[in-house]
Amino acid sequence: MELPAIGQHCSEPNCKQLDFLPFKCKCEQIFCVEHFTNHTLECPAICHPNQPNLEGTKAEYVCAHPSCTNKSYVPLLCQKCDKHFCVAHRHVVQCSEKDPEVVAEELEKFTAPVREFNNAKMEVDKQLDEKINQARKKAKTQQMANKVQLMRVKNKATGSKGIPSTDRVYFNIYHPRSVGQNKVTAVFVSKAWSLGRVIDAAAEECKVVNKNNQSNALKLRLFHKLTGEILSIDLSKMLSTLLIEDSVIDGEELVLEYVENDCTCLDISN
Repeated sequence: MELPAIGQHCSEPNCKQLDFLPFKCKCEQIFCVEHFTNHTLECPAICHPNQPNLEGTKAEYVCAHPSCTNKSYVPLLCQKCDKHFCVAHRHVVQCSEKDPEVVAEELEKFTAPVREFNNAKMEVDKQLDEKINQARKKAKTQQMANKVQLMRVKNKATGSKGIPSTDRVYFNIYHPRSVGQNKVTAVFVSKAWSLGRVIDAAAEECKVVNKNNQSNALKLRLFHKLTGEILSIDLSKMLSTLLIEDSVIDGEELVLEYVENDCTCLDISN
């Protein structure tokens, strides 16, 4: 059942809502509860005693902050020095009437932690710079040692003559302990080979038995001489990839050893 005679529509142009308990302004316009309050703040028919009439009034109160020229119609006075400050500087300025010693003490409270932090940071930066310089010197020394090692290996390395000189990678291979303690053979292999093929070639050049194709036999694997860590457990990984990843370097000393299939590190203490 429709009740067309009950309620009135809001006078707000974008609303026109039918309100059963509408508000009527002194200007005779009808509003819903949502738009009535906003309308009364601007309606000329309603007297607003608390709203100052600033028309023709000159803004004469200038902010007392040294670097500020903002002016205001209403004074915002400091309770201590009775000077006017704008809203932006009302709570952040140092009152000019404070005793200089008090101001200096308060300033020291803020600046002391900053100064201590900066001093500590300078010391840390200095130590970091020293460590970086030491690391750079060590890296340069290591690079030079690697170059010398590579030259030594190249002079006596053996390998397949069919490997192009541009693809050759050189290693000093330590034989398995069961074959000969500290026995070393310099070999070269191809960076285009997989790690499995590199192991087979190293075993051939070192003349050691290779049973990697037998499931129940110990496996030949290559390990870093310095750390004892395996080059990779993935024998299908290309040697070129290991070189790019710095997992191995040209001219490095490696250990060829018989191990269980799941071994990833050698005991190099002996």
